[in-house]
Amino acid sequence: MNLFIIPSWYPSQRKPLAGIFIKEQVDAIAACLPNTSPIVSTWGHDDGRLSPSILKHPKQLVQIAQWRIKPHHSVPESHSNGKPQDERPYEVFHPAISWSHRLPFGGVRRLLNVNRKNFRLATQRYGKIDLIHAHVSYPAGYIASVLKQEFGVPYVLTEHMGPFPLPTFIGQDGLLPEIKTAFDSADAVIAVSPYLADSVEKTGLRRPVVIPNLVNENRFTPAPSPDTCFTFLALCLMVETKGIDHLLHALARWNPPANQVQLKIGGDGPMLKPYRALAHRLGLEDRVFWLGYVRREQVPQLFQSCHAYVLPSHQETFGLVYAEAIASGKPVIATRCGGPESIINHNNGRLVDVGDVAGLAKTMAWMAQHWDAFEPQKIREDFESRFSQRAVVEKLARIYAEVIGGSDDSP
Repeated sequence: MNLFIIPSWYPSQRKPLAGIFIKEQVDAIAACLPNTSPIVSTWGHDDGRLSPSILKHPKQLVQIAQWRIKPHHSVPESHSNGKPQDERPYEVFHPAISWSHRLPFGGVRRLLNVNRKNFRLATQRYGKIDLIHAHVSYPAGYIASVLKQEFGVPYVLTEHMGPFPLPTFIGQDGLLPEIKTAFDSADAVIAVSPYLADSVEKTGLRRPVVIPNLVNENRFTPAPSPDTCFTFLALCLMVETKGIDHLLHALARWNPPANQVQLKIGGDGPMLKPYRALAHRLGLEDRVFWLGYVRREQVPQLFQSCHAYVLPSHQETFGLVYAEAIASGKPVIATRCGGPESIINHNNGRLVDVGDVAGLAKTMAWMAQHWDAFEPQKIREDFESRFSQRAVVEKLARIYAEVIGGSDDSP
């Protein structure tokens, strides 16, 4: 089966971690389904996207213009990673510049033509396309609905958007029509968490089935906790919605001795400097260690070097990093903010309410005392049954078989 994948978000040179969970699902499909050939439609994604603040940053406009006019290979170097063109998963590529649907001549229609080109290129190279899998209703889902109409190929839609819908996709007349079309025309719809499925259903759209994001179980493995002072780990983009300010206030409220507890915080972003200043004002410089930007290949080792993971997000559609933590056999402290409720249970961690700094401080203190009551192997086994490549791809394979009416190519 040839599976044409349209990702609304995908890693690029400018943003190598954007949509990384989509790419990792594609890789897992190629690894677990030998009779399925995933073909990813790429167009540069963030490399060619003009941000709303582009007029304030003319240098970015110049960089994107230079990117667009330079010669491109059919698969960009940033994606191919040196692998042979005939090695699954495949990628097809045409460059495109895009910008917000709220601006003149912007939005999904700028990307529709490039995906038509990629669809034809995929057919030319690899043969008939049997099924389309679109990730995120806008723009990919709407693009898939048009390709279905033009080429007669069914499609599956996986929604990742959170909160759903984003405010930018709500107009005076309600939900953006293209999103409604994406859901109405899909042959099957998936959400990555029960919370997201509820959010979709509340808008009046049909309720998706739930299939979570996955984690490569071969990359994340349990290891003995370090024989050092108790170490919490937090990894995230430094933005307000991740709740790092609440985490710092909770640590200050608890105020454990520096020789007994430390907190490592990894990630970059616009709030990194303000958060570091906050840690200084709270007198936490001897207990908080800032790791800065963390490369994807560094993440497994960081989990192995901590005792527990903590991230008090304000909102998560799924929360991939929590699944990575339990893949590493580590207990987790998270908030009841959507996605974590479907990941964290009494055997692998604790949940606190969003914004409850006192409750977070109390739970962190409890975790530092009782972390060894959590059994890493049981945490790992629970992860494997729900979020491993094999567990998730099995569910996807059943959806694919139902849609195209073929045999189940389960792993």
